[in-house]
Amino acid sequence: MARARFQAGSLVIVGKGPKARYYVRYRVYDAEGGYTKRKEPIGLVSKLSKREANKQKAAIVLKGTSQPPKPAAGPKGDMPFGTFYTDVFLAAHRSSWTSRYREAVDYCIGKALPALETVAIGQITKVMIQAILDGMESGFARSTIRDVRMHLRSVFEEAIEQDYIQKNPAKKVSLPLEAAEPKQPVLSEEQLGGYIAKITDVRDSALFHTGTFCLLRTSEAFGMPWRNFHPSDQAGESYFWVDQIAYRGKIYRRTKNKASEDRVMIPEVVLAKLLLLQAASKDTSPDALIFTSTNKNGRAKPGAPLWSGVWFQDAVQVHSEALGVGFPVNFRVTRRSASTHIHDHGATGATVQRVMRHASPNTAPAIYNQPIEESVKRAVNDYVDRVYAAIPKALAKPKLVRVK
Repeated sequence: MARARFQAGSLVIVGKGPKARYYVRYRVYDAEGGYTKRKEPIGLVSKLSKREANKQKAAIVLKGTSQPPKPAAGPKGDMPFGTFYTDVFLAAHRSSWTSRYREAVDYCIGKALPALETVAIGQITKVMIQAILDGMESGFARSTIRDVRMHLRSVFEEAIEQDYIQKNPAKKVSLPLEAAEPKQPVLSEEQLGGYIAKITDVRDSALFHTGTFCLLRTSEAFGMPWRNFHPSDQAGESYFWVDQIAYRGKIYRRTKNKASEDRVMIPEVVLAKLLLLQAASKDTSPDALIFTSTNKNGRAKPGAPLWSGVWFQDAVQVHSEALGVGFPVNFRVTRRSASTHIHDHGATGATVQRVMRHASPNTAPAIYNQPIEESVKRAVNDYVDRVYAAIPKALAKPKLVRVK
């Protein structure tokens, strides 16, 4: 009887305010009585009545549970790891993941699949997992190996929960001692000034200024709508409000974390660039994106987000050799560079954290949705002044330095 009630599905609300969505949770059982959990989206709470959401929930559960279960072929522990990953683990989790997170999981598990794909999940040992991580020592950064270990642990935890195995073979494996930390190059203030001088297109200049001096993440800058642009006649009072991102041509109404959804100061030099772009833009309606594709090749929809990788390659990295930069430049690099230079010039750790909008259990609640502090304004404005002062030196022919 309990199972019958559960198979009606559970209607839940995830999120708060205008972002709140209805989801349905239910289980799909196999022939042995095991099950996989499913969670599927229904729609925005603001757009659907609870009655309509329940109707859609019933249809989703009926569709998801109407297929006859596949009979298990032998003991559950005999299932190949690759089959368990695709048919059980992903089936239980994919509906609650973003496409970007799914790609990250697939990438990490893909490093183990050549060795584990056909091995029965019940036969995988700690020694086998350790050998996979040790084999990555010379070719991958320590952070990548750590992520592979984390996602393998997650897969085996799911297998334990569904009674395929009893112990997690990845639980106590160690990271290789000689695994290198990832390279984290930083642009000098002269190199940043050089990019500013060389990127002259109205849109491209405004975008590079925004990413460099507002310290937006790539997804935040490329997903910024005009409604979140708040110019002011008073110096230092203009700001962005961050509440959505763009990724691979799609818009998502969310941010990386709670601390990310906040005001972001717009320095005066960036404001001037944005006002020029606004005057030249065909669509400045509230939901229109500030930085949109020009659609020169006809492949993008009107008003679609730029593809960040293509933009960085065509508008920014084309100048790298002339500026002596031997590594790919993106807004992750410019954020890291800004953090380094602002800290090196005397800003406190708290000021740097506020500028970067890094989440912290101790400080994020205290600064969330608060006016921009004067210390942050001073730190950012001083940084802008130093980079602009470095432009003449940046235009001298530099020596190319490559990061190995």
